[in-house]
Amino acid sequence: MSAHIQDVRAFWNAHPCNSRYSTQPDRHAYFDELEQRRYRVEWHIPIVAQFDQFRDRDVLEIGCGMGADGLQFARHGAHYTGIDLTPAAVEISQERFALYGVPGRFQVANAEEMPFPDASFDHIYSFGVIHVSPNTEAIVRHMYRVLRPGGTFCVMVYNQTSINYYLEILFLRKLFRPLLYPSFMPALLARLLGLDEYTLQGHRERLLSKPKMTPQEWLNINTDGPYCPYSKVYTREGVLELFKNFADVRTDVWYFEPSHWSFLGNMLPAGVVRFLGRHWGWHRMVYGRKPL
Repeated sequence: MSAHIQDVRAFWNAHPCNSRYSTQPDRHAYFDELEQRRYRVEWHIPIVAQFDQFRDRDVLEIGCGMGADGLQFARHGAHYTGIDLTPAAVEISQERFALYGVPGRFQVANAEEMPFPDASFDHIYSFGVIHVSPNTEAIVRHMYRVLRPGGTFCVMVYNQTSINYYLEILFLRKLFRPLLYPSFMPALLARLLGLDEYTLQGHRERLLSKPKMTPQEWLNINTDGPYCPYSKVYTREGVLELFKNFADVRTDVWYFEPSHWSFLGNMLPAGVVRFLGRHWGWHRMVYGRKPL
């Protein structure tokens, strides 16, 4: 693995996605709380993933994370295989499946070098993973290779043409970043605006260590936390080019999270939140199939 992949692996191994959103000591309660939060906040996931459509089909998930979505596929009768770059994610997912008595296969693997024979799967799913790879193109080539003819895929990448990217990341966060210089500001902003103090403190540490950043470095720290080593965003044209060898490729956008916008966002009606998500949302979904 390149040094960059090692950085990506180290970060996500230390910070399994969404793992800190529950502090329940009981493991059943812990996983139940994480699941309830995931599908309450990201309510669109069951709609786009269509967990119940793959009974008796071989499903591969690239980036199993905490095993939340994989568990839904398996519960609905899919023959599920999950891979992840990090041993921590595989260990947690195996624990989760075993705890609920649901069958599934897991493997630590770099999706840029996918360890499966040609034509192994009927469906590939990946939610918020392939854009943190330094070689996303290699992952897509392997997706094409391991899918069976007629096999389908559903992936999520971050959307460049979103409110999150243009208004939040490129404008507001840069505008207000200097406010974080005083040591008391993360705690104060968290109390006043309802923002996450842990994240704000991390951004303050990055500000002090590196006041000036390249555009890529700025994007990295403003997607999955202040210490995220790498991330990308995609336009519609970008994903159509990325998946150009597949058939029937289509893309749409979902997800505007009002809590990111403090109390102002939480004042928005649910209909407005959904409208913003469906037109300028942060999650760009991509769907398609391998030609017959």
